[in-house]
Amino acid sequence: MITRIREVRRAKGLTLDDVAKRCDPPTTAQTIGRLETGTRTVSVNWLNRIAAALGVNAAD
Repeated sequence: MITRIREVRRAKGLTLDDVAKRCDPPTTAQTIGRLETGTRTVSVNWLNRIAAALGVNAAD
């Protein structure tokens, strides 16, 4: 799942900063990077926020 976030982000041509700013509420590129690499645990809340920022369903 963690690598899937990066795959979708890159496929959409978005940077870490782009996704961070699209999150509601906005976060930092560093946080998105940590979530992508597994340095920080991806909770259901984070997964939903990132999915919305990427314009996809969390199940995708």
